[in-house]
Amino acid sequence: MKFRCDRDVLADALQTVQRGVSARPGIPALTGALLVAEEGGTLTITTTDLEVAARLAIDVHVPEPGTALVPARLLADTVKSLSDAPVEFEADATQAHLRCANYEAALRLLPAEDFPSVQEPAGTAVSADAAAFAEAVGQVARAASRDEARPVLTGVLVEVSREGCVLVATDSYRLAVRELVATADGEARAIVPERAISEAGRAAALGDKGTVEIRLDEAQIAFRAGGLTLTSRLIEGEFPNYRQLLPEGHENRLTVSRQGFLDAVRRVGLLARDATPVRLEFNALGVRLSSSSPELGQAVETVEAEYQGEDLTVAFNPQYLIDGLQAATGDLARIDVRDGLKPGVIRGSSEGFTYLVMPVRLPAPVA
Repeated sequence: MKFRCDRDVLADALQTVQRGVSARPGIPALTGALLVAEEGGTLTITTTDLEVAARLAIDVHVPEPGTALVPARLLADTVKSLSDAPVEFEADATQAHLRCANYEAALRLLPAEDFPSVQEPAGTAVSADAAAFAEAVGQVARAASRDEARPVLTGVLVEVSREGCVLVATDSYRLAVRELVATADGEARAIVPERAISEAGRAAALGDKGTVEIRLDEAQIAFRAGGLTLTSRLIEGEFPNYRQLLPEGHENRLTVSRQGFLDAVRRVGLLARDATPVRLEFNALGVRLSSSSPELGQAVETVEAEYQGEDLTVAFNPQYLIDGLQAATGDLARIDVRDGLKPGVIRGSSEGFTYLVMPVRLPAPVA
């Protein structure tokens, strides 16, 4: 096996597929990058940890086609450190030989026959704008749970219909929903591991302007963006019925500068430690934020805004508020509240994104 490639192209490709490399030393083959050089001048690089697989094809000069399984991180770090000159790669049965300018190295190969076969799903096909997909993933994935006790909540629900696509995530304390314009050749529903869809979103954001192609069946999903294909297993289980939580209207609405309100929540939230919430008092002048801690002190800030509704007080986890305001788009944010027991709803300039956050129950006033 022999190929010759520009250093930067090879370094970028190896860095891109690192997202699929396993960190489990117990299975040596999963720490490798499978390199397949073909006569037509294509080098395909594949990595997998048995849950997520990354595959990328680049153009190279191939005097001799072949296959080699090389320690992924070592190869990536080596190529990245080389001088700006073409890289020559040659592999025999046991070693890979690298040459670049005055540098030479021999890296021990892993057994290529131990590398698992990576199959892409052949089910429902979906196509969406890459930039819109990347934005949607960034808005929704942050609401996925990190608690493995409920696996279905650690993923992002992908609902596909001929009208478009909806991404949903919840950790039972907040819910993020994003409608995405897309074309599909059928209907499908899948729970995708948060890590896999977040990696796909990053790949879509880094790629050139274009589309992201998605294909999913009952067991797997594949994302193709910017030349990279990410394949992931799906999470089994039943996702909560999120639609019954979405409000049909609003009773009290605050319309406020999104950035100004976000900055205020950050400042006041600095004193909200150990699950202490930020208290929001809504009135005709806007909203008054406050938090206090016996160990740290207290903070208060008033933000001018347009408010429609009855005066009321609600408390929220400040980080959940921050996540929702960051995910929303546009200059203005709309916060709909009903009372201290119902979820607050955050929206930005787009009707396609909705973020619900559960309030923190305040202690009853002492009579």
